Amino acid sequence: MTAWPEVTTPGYLWSRGWLLYRNIKFQHTPATMGTLALGFFAFGPKTWFLRAYATIWPLIAHASLLKETRRASTGIRALTSAFFLVLLFGFEGNAIWPTVVMTALAIPIAGALSRKQMVRAGLLIGVAILFKQTAAFVLFVATLALFAQRRSREAARLFLAGSFPYLLTVAIFAALGAGLDILRWTILVPLTVRPANVNMFHPGFSKVLDLALAFTPLSIEAVLERPGERAISARWLLLVAVGLAALVYPDFTLFNAVACVPCLAVGAARLMERPPRRLSRVAIAFVATLTLSRGAMVAAGADFDGRVLFWNDEPAFNALIDRLRKLPVDTRVYSELWANVNPRAERLPPGDVYQHPWFDWFSPVDHTGERIRQANARPGVAIVGLRAAWPRAEAVGPYAIARR
Repeated sequence: MTAWPEVTTPGYLWSRGWLLYRNIKFQHTPATMGTLALGFFAFGPKTWFLRAYATIWPLIAHASLLKETRRASTGIRALTSAFFLVLLFGFEGNAIWPTVVMTALAIPIAGALSRKQMVRAGLLIGVAILFKQTAAFVLFVATLALFAQRRSREAARLFLAGSFPYLLTVAIFAALGAGLDILRWTILVPLTVRPANVNMFHPGFSKVLDLALAFTPLSIEAVLERPGERAISARWLLLVAVGLAALVYPDFTLFNAVACVPCLAVGAARLMERPPRRLSRVAIAFVATLTLSRGAMVAAGADFDGRVLFWNDEPAFNALIDRLRKLPVDTRVYSELWANVNPRAERLPPGDVYQHPWFDWFSPVDHTGERIRQANARPGVAIVGLRAAWPRAEAVGPYAIARR
């Protein structure tokens, strides 16, 4: 499991009284960090909590999938679950990340749209937007689909309901004195500051092929399904899946598309039981082949060692954390090696500002980079680096601790 420090460290700092966007600079909407903050506040930065957080959302999604396939045969249900799990792990869904949380919302959103419950659908999409603002792609796709069907009133209700959770959240942050900060970091910064890694990524043939193959069963089912045949329409499942898959833009990393997997799995299950029998046999062969081949690739590239990546990575790192925890409780700790040093050591960064140490392209915003540099120069700060670079600092295995 991967504990992405982009969200876990802000969550920890928020649990310690820092406020997102005012003290903690990050360009995503707040729900992932906020729910992590509640857990850290209640239980502390414990590894078991991170495992539970990463697991609960795909479990909810899988439960929704099992509910939708309850009338299918045992074999179809088993193959569908295998298809779901292979795509989930293939898209790196074994992680703490906003799109993993959204897997639990995918089927309920499609269900509400199918039942013409536009306010409910909009609120569910709005919740997804609170976890990552690019979930607004789903809102735009669904709204355009309703307009195309000349259902303008429903489109308006959907759009207003989908916008409400974010607007309410902005009002709450404004009451806390960070209204302009949340608008800047969740709207202006993503639109005006291009992260360096965006220039490093492009879709690539393999990623496009992975998505195209995964979408194939649901796409065929959406064409073949008759209106009113199912309580949850395959066409809405497809549109929701397209909106959620669009979250790969602009860096085209597949873990940002993982939220669409439950919808794809429902479509695969339906196609595998659709008459005539020749079609269902071809669908079963396709899903089984894709599941086995992708599953083999996932297994070949996986490390079955039980570690939480970026959290308890290796014994030497754990020794470093033990040493940092023995420092006075008011010691401020900074490191550019691992952003999760702070929650692991249960120590705050210097000053009253935090930014992921690798995201230097955001440093000019709010003068964050300069503020961090000034805070690091203050007495009493412990800076963690590599022993090879700091031979005179206190050594802890391959690491070093320099004291100001």
